[in-house]
Parts: sequence; C-alpha cells; structure tokens
Amino acid sequence: MAAPAYDLHDDVVVAALHELRATRKHRRLGDWNVIDALYRAYIAAIVGGLGVTLLSGVVGDERLASHQLHDVRTIGPAAVGAAVALAVAIGLRSGARGGPIALEAAEVRYVLLAPVDRDVALRAPARRQLRFTAFVGMVVGATAGLLAYRRFPGHPVSWVVSGAVVGTLAGAAMSGAAMVASGRRIGRVLATAIGVALLAWSVADLALRTATSPASLLGQLSLWPTDLRLVSLLGIVPVVLVVLGGLRAVGGLSLESAERRGRLVSHLRFAATFQDLRTVMLLRRQLAAEVPRSRPWIRLRPSGRARAITWRRDWRGILRWPTSRLTRLALLGMVVGLACAAAWSGTTPMLLIAGGALYISGLDVIEGLAQEVDHPDRRDSFPHADGALHLRHLAAPTVVMALAGLVGLASAAVVTRQPGLVFQVGLPLLLPSAAMAVGAAAVSTLRQPPDPTRLMMDSTGSMLMFHHAFPPALATLGPAALLLVKSTLDHRPGDDAVGASMSAAVNVAMVAFLVFGWVRHRKGLAGYLAGGGTADVGK
Repeated sequence: MAAPAYDLHDDVVVAALHELRATRKHRRLGDWNVIDALYRAYIAAIVGGLGVTLLSGVVGDERLASHQLHDVRTIGPAAVGAAVALAVAIGLRSGARGGPIALEAAEVRYVLLAPVDRDVALRAPARRQLRFTAFVGMVVGATAGLLAYRRFPGHPVSWVVSGAVVGTLAGAAMSGAAMVASGRRIGRVLATAIGVALLAWSVADLALRTATSPASLLGQLSLWPTDLRLVSLLGIVPVVLVVLGGLRAVGGLSLESAERRGRLVSHLRFAATFQDLRTVMLLRRQLAAEVPRSRPWIRLRPSGRARAITWRRDWRGILRWPTSRLTRLALLGMVVGLACAAAWSGTTPMLLIAGGALYISGLDVIEGLAQEVDHPDRRDSFPHADGALHLRHLAAPTVVMALAGLVGLASAAVVTRQPGLVFQVGLPLLLPSAAMAVGAAAVSTLRQPPDPTRLMMDSTGSMLMFHHAFPPALATLGPAALLLVKSTLDHRPGDDAVGASMSAAVNVAMVAFLVFGWVRHRKGLAGYLAGGGTADVGK
C-alpha cells in the first residue's frame, strides 16, 4: 500500500507527531512503579552477574597449546562468521514476514495513515529496535569474550571489548537486514535464498580455512587479542551500509504485515507476563507464518490397533511439519553437537548452550502432548487415565529428538575430526538424552504456574526462578553426562569409551525414567502429597 501523497516536509505535522509520542512516553513513565523496576533490575543484575562470573570460573584455566591456537586462528574467523551470517539470515527471514519493528495497532492506523512521511514516522521505532538488538548483541559478545580469555592469550579487557564490538555489529546487521527486507518488500523465498547464500559463503570459508566473506572478516575482528589483522576492519563496512539502507528503507513496510505483527506481539507479551509458555509458542509460530503442510511428507496407512492410535496420531502431525520447523530442528541439533564438542575440549559452559538447544527442541516436538493439554474436554471424554495418555505422547517425540541428535553427532565428528570417538561416546547417550529433553519439555508443559497466594513475598523471586529454570536444567543433564565420560577417560586412559559412555547413559536414563513416571502419575502424586499420603498414586 503506497504512502499518502502529502507534503513530506510539513513541519507542523512532524512536530505534532513528536509531541504525541513525547506525551505518551510521559504518561507511560508516570505509571511506572520505581520500586518494582528497581527490584527487577536488582534480580536481573544479581542473577546475570553471578551467572557470568560463575561460568567464567568454570572454564578451565588451562591455556590452549600452540597447535590448538593455530587451529583457532585458522578456522575461528569462519566459525564466528557463520554465527553472524546465521543472525543476518534470521533477520532477513523476519523482515520478509513484516519485522523487525512491532508497532501498536493504533500506531499503524493513526500514525502511518496520517499526512506524514512514513520514514519520519518510523525513524524513532527503527532506532529503538536497532539499539535493542545492538545492545543484546553487545551483552552476548562481551560474555563470550569474558569466557574466551580463560583459555586464550591476551588481556581480559581486550577479549571483552572485541567480543562486545563484534556482538554489537552482528545485532545491528541483523536489524538492518530485517529493515531492508521489510522496507523493500523482499519475498520470503528471495530472503531465504540470500540468507542461505551468506551462510553457505561462511561455511565455505570454514571448510577452506579462509576468511573471504564479510561475516568471516567480523569473525577475524573477534580474534584481535590474539591475531591482529587490520583487514578485518573491512567487515564493518557492509554492516554500516546495511544499517543505513535499513533506516532509509523502513518506510516501505507493509501496513497489513505491521498491524498483524503488532497484534501478535502484544498478545505474546501478555502471555509471557502470565508465564503461559504454550501460548507463547503458538504465537511465535504465527509470527513466523508457520502452518502445517496440506499434504504430509509420507502418508501413513490406516491401522486397526487401538494401542497404536496415539503413536500414529503424533506421527501424522510430525509428518505435516513445514520445512522451516524441520530446518530449525536440524540447526538446533547442530548447535547441540558443536556445543558438546566445545565442552569436551574444555569450554565447560557450552553445556548450557547444548541444554538450552535441547530444551527448545523438546518444546517444538511435543506438539501432540501440548494439543492434548489444550483440549482437556476431548481427552476427558474417553475412559482412559490422562497420565497414561500423556505418557504415550512422549514416544514419537523421543524418536524425533534422537534423529536430530544424529545430526549433532555428525556435526561434532566433522569439527573434532575424531568420528570414532564421537560416535563411541555419543551413540550410547543419544536416546537417554533425547528422552531427557522430551521429559523436560513435558514437565514445562504439564506443570502449572506457582500459586501466588502460597508464596511469601521474600521467596517469590526465588520460587519463580526455580519454576522456570528447572525444566532447562533437566534438559542439560544429557550433555552434562559428557563430563562423567571425560573424567573417567582422563583418570583411567585404558578404559573403553563405549563402556564409560554406557555407564553415564544409565544414569541419565534413570533420571528420565523418574521424569516419565512423574508424567504418568502426576495427579496421583500431587493428591498423595496434599492429602498426607492417602491418595492413590496409580491414577
């Protein structure tokens, strides 16, 4: 929809727009509770500061050997560049769907249709979005630099600064690319093709051990504390051009897409406020325009076996997943494999990255269980215990997670160049870790938010933190079992890697068995604990 043909330099209208936004900001800040904001900032600062400090302390102080440092200098720029290229590709996909700016419905209807240039009207929201993503990138980059200096030579300040600079540039490039795609009305197919091409360029650099793409040059900039190369400054130029192009093109966004995105984002924020994770997942899929396929990848034949109904129903849903969800699951599997490989080499905090990726994957694959929880009336109309039905819904997701784990094992084998050791250690842990991730997602889906009336004021923050952190911690148990295997092989070099991995897999499987048992007897256990041991836990 074209912009109205008004005078683009009407100072009166522009001044009225600035006054309107200043008034709205003043009223919004007038309702701002300073005590609540300071409490949230206090909790965030304490948790974030302690988390980063503890993570940096967990990383071993053992410096890399000379040959390891040479490998990092050779493939490190392309590896970091691949992450930057992935962020830009995500930005392009978001822009093709109407992002990255999320405007309120009133902003779309009354401001963007007013006699004012849309570039002027969207300049302030675009800058806010750019500052936000740049800040998030700076925090992530600075944290990565803080963790890196434990194992790399160089001053810690230089690592933090270089990581923060690269993170800021990556976040800015992500927003700039999204604004260009949105403002220029680039279609999803073309945006995906451009993103895949950029990612393939970085992957080619990684395979050839070169740094020719702009993203790889930014990766080279992140290694300045140990490998100073002025040519890496050339990677900043494309970022500046993309950001300037995005700010100039932002006025061309689609009003229909902007209104739809603003409505969905407002609902998503509301759901997140009430800790409704299921609604957040559904709204995120709507934002991504992710709809099931009209025709399944493979059509299953009808079966008359009653006990296989839930199993087949879950697979019918899985076989209708769109390509985007399959790609996302494969990428998350690669993240798990690469993070576990980095943790095995000594960067222990990468296990948290692996656990987080497993948890997100688990939330994606338990769609059948989530739909069962969304429609309890249909479930209660059948003479079956809901716990047994919920447990059956975990079988097919466990198989899917194991298949995604194979992608992670292949990625780790390529990076470490030790495929024999990777598969000896990884294959025994594959199925228990997949079951553990699915069980963690099931715990998050089935568990109700804590009752605010039963929480004391001083314990509210800690209880909510435990409520949200417990399921991801369960998903991290699978990757954490690598530490047991590595410790066994380090202290007893003659032991078989398969045997050590099997022993660790048994421990993970035992915990997964307890989690699955909770899914089966959840209501009975709750009644047993609430009634002083008089309820029937078999229900």
